[in-house]
Amino acid sequence: MRKTIARVCCHALLLLMSALMLSLAGTDAALADEPGAATPASAFELPDLPEEASLDQLGDRLELIRQRVSADSDDSLLSTLRQAALQVQLHAEQSVGDLSTRLARTEDQLKVLGPEVPGEADNLTRQRNDLQAEQKQLAQQVQRAKQMDNAALDLAAQIVNLRRSQFNSQIATRSSPPFSPRFWSSLIRPTDDDLARLNAVHQRIADSLVQAWQPGNRAPFIVCLIAAALLWVPGRRLLEQLLTKAMIRWIPVGRLRRSALALSVSLATIVTLGGGAGLIREGLDWHEQLDGNMSNLADQLLALVIFCTFTAGLGRGLLAVQRPSWRLPDLPDPVAKALSPFPWLMAWMLLLLGTQERLNSASGASLALTVAVNGITALASAVLFATALYCYRRSRREADDHEASPLTSVIVLAILITVLLILLALVSGYLSLAYFLAGKLLWASVICASGYLLTALFGDLCEALLSPKHPIGERLAQNLGVNPQHQAQFTTLLTGTGRTLLVLSTLLVAFSTSGASPGELLQGLVQLVESGQSLGRLNIVPQDILLALATLGAGLFGLRLLKRWLADELLPETSMDVGMRASLVTLVGYIGMVILVLLVLSALRINLTSLTWVVSALSVGIGFGLQAIVQNFISGLILLTERPVKVGDWVSLTGGVEGDIRRINVRATEIQMSDQSTVIVPNSQFISQNVRNVTMSNALGVVSISLTLPLDTDVLKVREVLLAAFAEHESITATPAPSVTFKELGATGLTLGVSGYVNSPRAVATARSDLLFTILGRLRELGISLSSPQSLVLQQPLPVPQKPATDPGE
Repeated sequence: MRKTIARVCCHALLLLMSALMLSLAGTDAALADEPGAATPASAFELPDLPEEASLDQLGDRLELIRQRVSADSDDSLLSTLRQAALQVQLHAEQSVGDLSTRLARTEDQLKVLGPEVPGEADNLTRQRNDLQAEQKQLAQQVQRAKQMDNAALDLAAQIVNLRRSQFNSQIATRSSPPFSPRFWSSLIRPTDDDLARLNAVHQRIADSLVQAWQPGNRAPFIVCLIAAALLWVPGRRLLEQLLTKAMIRWIPVGRLRRSALALSVSLATIVTLGGGAGLIREGLDWHEQLDGNMSNLADQLLALVIFCTFTAGLGRGLLAVQRPSWRLPDLPDPVAKALSPFPWLMAWMLLLLGTQERLNSASGASLALTVAVNGITALASAVLFATALYCYRRSRREADDHEASPLTSVIVLAILITVLLILLALVSGYLSLAYFLAGKLLWASVICASGYLLTALFGDLCEALLSPKHPIGERLAQNLGVNPQHQAQFTTLLTGTGRTLLVLSTLLVAFSTSGASPGELLQGLVQLVESGQSLGRLNIVPQDILLALATLGAGLFGLRLLKRWLADELLPETSMDVGMRASLVTLVGYIGMVILVLLVLSALRINLTSLTWVVSALSVGIGFGLQAIVQNFISGLILLTERPVKVGDWVSLTGGVEGDIRRINVRATEIQMSDQSTVIVPNSQFISQNVRNVTMSNALGVVSISLTLPLDTDVLKVREVLLAAFAEHESITATPAPSVTFKELGATGLTLGVSGYVNSPRAVATARSDLLFTILGRLRELGISLSSPQSLVLQQPLPVPQKPATDPGE
């Protein structure tokens, strides 16, 4: 049912396009001969520039471009002139390099000859004079080539500014909205000039078809038509089947097979459908009977058809309705089936948008007619994307068990906002703005989908061909003698770098500013880097604020992705421990924040010298209230660089704070206690106080037990019991071996001490508890008891009574 509806919509769209073109072109044939049907300005063609063009030829070319640049030139002509100016600049730059090389060679030859000396040979004098004359001539040519290089760049920049001014004026122009009768009157009753221009183009197209049907050209034209029909229907299916079998046979199961198949379907669609269109174009011009204007129009339409076929094939390859298990994006079957008609509808929409733009440019149609056609195209684009969003929402309800990714939700929201802006611009009468938004939405959709496919394919290729986890990468490591760990690190780094560059390139192409192509934007960035300009003065405007906010948001998001990639993908492939990896990720976050702050200041055009008062205020604040904060911040940097403690260490501080370090922040460190509570300790305490790092340098834990036994205990038997209990416990290490010591012999009993080592201090408490249970149980079985506490009472002895002395005389 949905496919039927899609076909009906597609045919309706074609009928709308045909009726529109017929209504514009359907008039008396006599109008085609009127003088009003003049050749548009965009039909101007520059002569070909030779590969080895001289400086005089480059100067003449540059002067011709200057003569053609005017305020009345359309955007297509200005784009052509700008490309021509850049071509002159490239030739001039190449001439500078060649002439500089020749000049350096001449100067070296003069150095070899040396200065003129009395009595030297005449041939040496003539050779020196010739070289000096050549040196002077080459220096003049180098200077002229550099001036021409700068002039060509300036002219290209002026053309860009003129295109941007024209675009801004068109965007700000308000016309009748599509819901008013005046809007449709320009389509139903066009002016005589528009009719004359359109009929002139119609007549040239008809003449080209008549020429193709002449006896000398008919046979090649018919053969090309038959070959194109064979490519369009059976050829596409056969090629897709062959590519599918090749994917199954040569590519192992995994994501690489899915991404390669999606790309193969897209390329197969281009080769068949685009190749068929190319055959028709060759059939029309088999004996080069087309004139320059019609040949140029045919080449433009052929490039447009190839791009539209790629759009349709890209949608088919990504959605993979017939092969759900091979689908590259994470989309449920109901959603993929609901969206399957829209790539073809989008391809027809692009074909309609591009065809009408090229026909308007070729015929030199009036501004009112061009704006009206642009309004219809924008309205059709908004309806197409609104219908796609409705089908997506409805199909999502059928797949409640499948959760959409955050990126998908962001894309859907962006498309919805753009559609609403297009409708608002149409209702308000800003038809050129609506047309621009519609074209940008169509273009960004295709480019972002292509970027997603290329990014996925690049990552899958690196993973399948270079990763040691796959057979091909494993064999590569064995043949090259590469360490698998280093190979995994290189693969992760290459994948992350390549994906980042592809994503940035996709965004650069998809969302390039108006009036400038992606190449212009990239060249402007290169010039900005090479110019070495300052950050600007303290002159903040609303546009700079928006740019700074966008830079801040994108920078924070990119920094978060970078830290996650380092923590989850790159650093686990290294030999670093967990604490070192956490410290490195935190340090990269600090450096990234500093760079991001500089970028935001650059976006705001704030000169660092303008922040002198801020630095002065901060110095006063540091002297009074911010001293502790700065001290803790510097201490945090010292902890991350010197690493006396790191994440995962078990530390003990004064005041009874003892636990595991969970996180080292800018100002403080989080320590998790044994009761799972968290203590926030300022970083300065780790620098200024004594800290006991229990687990630093893989320290061993010591399990010590002391027993007090009666004096009549058999100490040798107890010693055997203690050693046997420690030897049997799985946590006690064999080296160093456990030992028993005789600690004390007193009136209350004898004291024996036993100690053993475990691999980590964290295992001491558990091992000591287990050993106490074992030792006490075995001593009880042997009938050996511990010495009970005894109280010793000291009493002073009573004095012995003395007998009284007797008299001996008694």
